[in-house]
Amino acid sequence: MTARRPTFIIGGAPRAGTNYLLHALERHPDVCLARPYIPEPKVLIGPERPASQYFARYAELFGDADDRRALGEKTSTYFESQVCAARIRQHLPDVRLLFLLREPVARAYSNFLWSTKNGLETLPFEEAIRLEGQRPSPLPPDKAHARPFDYLLRGRYDAFAQRYYDLFGRAQVAFFLYEEMVKDPERVLADIQRFIGVEPLSLDADRLGLVNSAREVGPPIDPDFERALRERMAPTVRRLQALTGLDLSAWGYGRLEA
Repeated sequence: MTARRPTFIIGGAPRAGTNYLLHALERHPDVCLARPYIPEPKVLIGPERPASQYFARYAELFGDADDRRALGEKTSTYFESQVCAARIRQHLPDVRLLFLLREPVARAYSNFLWSTKNGLETLPFEEAIRLEGQRPSPLPPDKAHARPFDYLLRGRYDAFAQRYYDLFGRAQVAFFLYEEMVKDPERVLADIQRFIGVEPLSLDADRLGLVNSAREVGPPIDPDFERALRERMAPTVRRLQALTGLDLSAWGYGRLEA
């Protein structure tokens, strides 16, 4: 039997709708997704191991794939990890990589709410941003990849995207917007299905509702602070648009010409 390895990876970004995407794609009869969804498989995270161990793990995860064509792993922190990007290139050179991107300030605040919801964050958002990059993680070393206090740092999409383009080229890498998926899920899901190599079907995704939400934890972000953070992130957003050709008007940054 052919070795069972992922044909596509959903690599992030965290708090950008990746769990929603999984629950939509699992409705497709030609797609097999690695479980569990939470916690994520994280096959290529951690100390370096022999290739045989990675492949054995994938064989376990896709043991019930049968003859389904598209086999997917979702591990959100792959997007920001240089080490994981290199490992994917080494061990899965033909895999397709898709990333969901969310406006970086909204993503950062959702990440903050998630860390608060899970008992990891105790500071107000403004103070947490001021101290970003200076606080030790409350998690043990084997969970160092989680980085619960990295908020805006995870919004450096331009640098992360460039890394994957450099390693895999543009044909194997695709970016989709969280905001567009919320607005028009069937259209975006059809594009994603085409990218992973299956026939686009109506997945009835509008019935899924919120998946893994953290909205109930706190109030909306302070508008003045949000405005200041968006000004701070505007150069990154501008570089991302120039690099990828994405239409980022849904993020509301106005004119983004370099």
